[in-house]
Amino acid sequence: MYDRSKVDLTNCDREPIHIPGSIQPHGAMIVLSEDGLVSFVSQNIAEFFGDTNRDYHGAELSEVVGNTVAHDIGNAIARAGTAQTAGVVLKAKVGDSVDPADITVHRYNERTFLEFEPPASIEDTEVALHLTQSLVRRVDSYTQFDPLFKAVARLVRAMLGYDRVMVYRFLHNGAGRVVAEARDPSLGSFLGQHFPVSDIPVQARELYVKNWVRVIGDASFVPVPLVPDIKEGDAAVDLTFSHLRSVSPIHCEYLRNMGVAASMSISIVVDGQLWGLIACHHNTPKYLSIPLRIATELFAQYFSLHVASIENRTQKASAAATRGRLDAIIDGVDPQIPVEITLRDRLREFSSLIDSDGAGLWSRGQWASFGVTPAEELVPSLMERISKKAGRTIWHTQSLREEFGETYGTRVAGLIAIPISVSSPDYLVMFRSEEAHQIEWAGEPRKHEAITNNQRRLSPRGSFDTWREDVRFRSLPWTSADIVVADSIRSYVRDVMLSHNDATEERREKTERQRVLLNSELNHRVKNILALVKSIATQTGANAESVDDYAKSFEGRLRALSFAHDQSFSGTEGGELRDLIEAEAGMHRFAQMPDRIVIEGKPLGLTERAFGVFALLLHEMMTNASKYGSLSVPSGRLNISWIIDDNGDCELHWTESGGPEVSKPTRRGFGSKLIEKTVTHDLDGTVDIDFAREGLKARIILPRAHLRAVAARPADHENKQPVPLLPLSELDLLLVEDQSLIAMDTEELLRELGAASVRVAPTVITALSSVKGQKPDCVVLDLNLGNTTSEAVAVELEKLAIPYVFATGYRDSVSIPTGLSHVPVVRKPVAHDTLALALEQALASKRDVEQPGG
Repeated sequence: MYDRSKVDLTNCDREPIHIPGSIQPHGAMIVLSEDGLVSFVSQNIAEFFGDTNRDYHGAELSEVVGNTVAHDIGNAIARAGTAQTAGVVLKAKVGDSVDPADITVHRYNERTFLEFEPPASIEDTEVALHLTQSLVRRVDSYTQFDPLFKAVARLVRAMLGYDRVMVYRFLHNGAGRVVAEARDPSLGSFLGQHFPVSDIPVQARELYVKNWVRVIGDASFVPVPLVPDIKEGDAAVDLTFSHLRSVSPIHCEYLRNMGVAASMSISIVVDGQLWGLIACHHNTPKYLSIPLRIATELFAQYFSLHVASIENRTQKASAAATRGRLDAIIDGVDPQIPVEITLRDRLREFSSLIDSDGAGLWSRGQWASFGVTPAEELVPSLMERISKKAGRTIWHTQSLREEFGETYGTRVAGLIAIPISVSSPDYLVMFRSEEAHQIEWAGEPRKHEAITNNQRRLSPRGSFDTWREDVRFRSLPWTSADIVVADSIRSYVRDVMLSHNDATEERREKTERQRVLLNSELNHRVKNILALVKSIATQTGANAESVDDYAKSFEGRLRALSFAHDQSFSGTEGGELRDLIEAEAGMHRFAQMPDRIVIEGKPLGLTERAFGVFALLLHEMMTNASKYGSLSVPSGRLNISWIIDDNGDCELHWTESGGPEVSKPTRRGFGSKLIEKTVTHDLDGTVDIDFAREGLKARIILPRAHLRAVAARPADHENKQPVPLLPLSELDLLLVEDQSLIAMDTEELLRELGAASVRVAPTVITALSSVKGQKPDCVVLDLNLGNTTSEAVAVELEKLAIPYVFATGYRDSVSIPTGLSHVPVVRKPVAHDTLALALEQALASKRDVEQPGG
């Protein structure tokens, strides 16, 4: 057995945690040898078999558990098939014990492991039956990481009942970051904090890949040893795939320092690597039964596949979009002009394809650059070194200082070199500056050494106050998506160079036909990708996590183009101007400021061509306003209006106000060119931009040839009425809802709307008790509570003159009790704006009663 008292700074990362020689005490274990005889049992075996006062060593399995259970165990092993999958026997009657036991069984390293645990409750079994289906169904609707992680944290906590659930993602440097969290309100938050790589040693990460679910029922447990002791020369008992495997005392001490009494980890494994964890903490001991663990493990495997699918889809979308943009960059190249000049003139456009701070072109010993690049006198030596490193392949580093010395590391810290010639060492190079940002760690990212009995012993850090560390001399890493884009650039540029070297017109015509065919295929694939991602809802506003400029621009263009394609596919031959503007404006409005963006104009349709062009222009202007203009500050406003002039053209006015002082830009980026050229080139219209100090103004003329008349539509009360500013900041609300997940979602909506406090009651009895104990200011009342209705609660609210709204899943009003048709109703799933309007209506009715004639 491994002596854990000898763990210190020199060997904690090599502690053999897979062979602890002991198990957690909430279960018992029997280990069978290759010939099926008992070779080891846990010291607490009597708790499950009764006090038999016998020596189990060398016994047949049937002698210990009986013929029936031994037969069931044999069948379970056969069904499991692999070491990674355990067979299960539930509620087995074993030994002389009165109580049955749940058993998991697996084979590993020529041994068979039987793990005995108390039987699952009926409630656990029922939850397990629905757990995987419920989680998978809800998770499957998310196609973007941020909303996915937030939903998973809430769902896992609601299903399994832990006090805190965190989604923990590993970063490029091996450290981890909490990207989503659901917790008891009494607990502090770890959201956004970083945890150092040393928190999960390499051998622990390997076990997380093999075991999808790891439960520690009590962080203060006393390990139960396996007996008899291992004989000298015999192989240790490898508990790699055991659920009951004992845990490193260092890890248990770590949990106790965090105030955690029990934990569970759910692995997120992508391409065989530990991508992240769903970490669950509880303030008191908590054990997860076998059925719940199996259901959680199935969910972990599905969730990992879903994460991998999102990553893969993102990379494919990036590659397809990059090829489209490359097509636009290369389009119109004059075959009479040398390729080097063409690339040099388009260096800015190439640099926009990969997030970088600068770019350079090294061709035939000549250097051209844009943005942040090394000093020109350093370039020849640098390119010679890159040539030796890269050859004819893409080469990248995030630390030029480590590769080439202290000359680099700050202004120029990392690079990616893309070979563009098959015959000479010519490269297109992208540069990144030093990452040099401060990382917020959960505690100091080093474990502390304690001196006990004159021995050095490693102790987890006891303080989890935020500690900051500077990251120096390294750029952000080049991701797999960056490499895919770089490879596309290499292929395109080489194709262009080959086409320039074609000797005959026939060869050029053949190349052109191939290019057209490729463009048609890419266009088809891009449309498919847009159809897949059009449902993505990107959270915006002050609390959104920042991403680089390229990612924002790329994502936004996809969103705008997707909307245009939807209109094209709908058979309407274009779309309405107001719908397009509303779609973009919705991403920059806040519930507290519904008039931040004002849109005025009569109904007007655009042709399919005009709609697509204007979608791109509108998105660029909205993005610029949110980054630099009036929408970049809470006080800013934007007014968009249009009229039809005497010539029948549409004259659209864009007016920003209340934002930062405006100055005319000194250079024109890709977005500026897009704004100026799309309407003039594609639609023969005009764009006039005035960089007025008080706010940018623009006048855009859309020719009448691209306009079409549309009929005015009736007002949509639910969707078009502006969301009121609800006076909820000082109000106490009661939510009556019997479904825990729906209650969590609705409670979150109410808090977003400004409620000072939200109480939740799942039954009629608890709701009536809550109303009598502390009279709420307003109530959201689920119409159907299990097998009954909430009519009794509604009657009591009417007596007490407490305003309330009904929430129901029915699509008609038949289910509303007689005499209560005046009560506002919201339909499930409850939408933010709909709930806000209903609450305002209920509160307004109360004010009218209190102030008659007012």
